Amino acid sequence: MKRIIVPTDFSKLSKYAIAFAVRIAKDLQAEVTILHLEDVPLADTSLHLTGEARQGGYSEDDLYNVQLFRANKNKLRDLSEKYSKKDVVVTGQQLGGGFLKGIEHYVEKNGADLIVMGTTGEESIQELFSGNHTEQLIENLDVPVLSIQHQADDEIKDIVLGLDLLDENYTKEAFTMVKVISEGLDARVHVVNIVKSDQPEALMSNLNKLARGVGLKNYMVDVISAKNENKALMEFAEQLHAGLIVTLSEARSGLYRFFQHSFATKMTKTSSIPVLTINKRLV
Repeated sequence: MKRIIVPTDFSKLSKYAIAFAVRIAKDLQAEVTILHLEDVPLADTSLHLTGEARQGGYSEDDLYNVQLFRANKNKLRDLSEKYSKKDVVVTGQQLGGGFLKGIEHYVEKNGADLIVMGTTGEESIQELFSGNHTEQLIENLDVPVLSIQHQADDEIKDIVLGLDLLDENYTKEAFTMVKVISEGLDARVHVVNIVKSDQPEALMSNLNKLARGVGLKNYMVDVISAKNENKALMEFAEQLHAGLIVTLSEARSGLYRFFQHSFATKMTKTSSIPVLTINKRLV
């Protein structure tokens, strides 16, 4: 893992995300880039972000934006200096294009291995089809997204990986990030299958076979019978004092997501524990 990016709006929640990213970056030997996305076209970043003059001079709106973006640049510099550590490189960058296009442009140009995103878990009526910012990233990028709703202070010793072997098939590639993060953090992975009714012991055998096949070393497997999969997984993780929950999502956008929220989507909205979502359609 080389680069972790953290979008920021300078809120307290986004600072929690930065702190969490820096903390795991040390063990994962990654650098952290803090991104602030400006709501201007990508082509206008030279004017707005640097204040360079253009033929015809500035309009009043241009002058306002230049001042605003210069102020944001200073905020980014302060954040980078505050969260930089001796063994973790933290930099800040402004981008035009708005939230999603700006991040897509950055990832296409620079690459990224993980996005850490502060989220309230809320969704307005305007976001029913497009989703909140966290969902937009999960649905549109092939980069795993780690969402966090609260300040996380505890060391990550246990990771809960929620699966559904009855309904879904999983590839080895989808587990690459789980393996990288668990080994980098020296954490145990609890591979958990939540089922709505009692299942034969074959499920436990299949979970063990899957974990070994993808190269997990420090792991345990569990099969839990419960009607509410999200609630059961959350309770399991909380009792374990897990530092991270991992879900593999087949996230979809548009009309589909209006009618059906995935298991992963529900977890990002309700979990008090950080949730790492990997869009397995794009792996």
